[in-house]
Amino acid sequence: MSPYQYRCIDESILLPFLKKYVFSVLHRCIPYGVPANYLTLVSIIVIWSCFLYLIGVNTPDDADIIIVFFAITIYVIFDHFDGLQAKKTGTGSPLGEILDHYSDVFNGSIILYLFFRILQIELGWIFYLVIWANLVAFTVTYLEQSIRKELYFGKIGSLEGVLLILFILGSLMTSQGKYFWLKNKLFDIPLHVLLVIGLILGVIFTVAGSIRRLQHIPKTFIHYFITGAFLCFICFYYQINWYISFLVINVYSADLILKSMKFHL
Repeated sequence: MSPYQYRCIDESILLPFLKKYVFSVLHRCIPYGVPANYLTLVSIIVIWSCFLYLIGVNTPDDADIIIVFFAITIYVIFDHFDGLQAKKTGTGSPLGEILDHYSDVFNGSIILYLFFRILQIELGWIFYLVIWANLVAFTVTYLEQSIRKELYFGKIGSLEGVLLILFILGSLMTSQGKYFWLKNKLFDIPLHVLLVIGLILGVIFTVAGSIRRLQHIPKTFIHYFITGAFLCFICFYYQINWYISFLVINVYSADLILKSMKFHL
């Protein structure tokens, strides 16, 4: 059996700066003996705790904005700590890769839920569309990895998206930010709709990039996309409770993502 080797090309425009001046600097505070997987678990526990907390909140207030902001910040930091720790200690493993990347599938959806709640956007068709689009990007990324045996992240990816969310959350701590994001419109279009359009364009570029590198469209992805889109339509058309729809859409995508990860490893 060949030794485990993590192969990844990450062209993120922000990661080099953040890794050098933020993640690596803060990582010095982590003791050498702490397993990398423990750091992954910290990020998971923090973001899920915030998720469960906000589910019980009817209308988020200023304190909730701060809680969500710091929960996502801690998640981002520890999500990068685990990779640095694994590299530093030479303890990278297939289990660690699955724990890290597979948890990100659900964590990404949770962050979008937190963002919608803070912006007080109805958890309707736009919410389903955003969750589905985000999962499509995740799925095509790991499906490509299972075929090419190499993980690829583009210049604008999940890190940039999460940092944009953090920027917006930070601005919501001011009265001007609240007015801008909650009341302001551009050409009579709410600003959150423009953010959704931006996300969808990003997903299109992600899918197109994967297809270009693979030089074909995997049949598995076609079946996944058609079935998943139908599930989203059913959830919206029959007005199924958001938490059931959220669970169904995520679990459906997570199944193929996990199979792709296991095939790669």
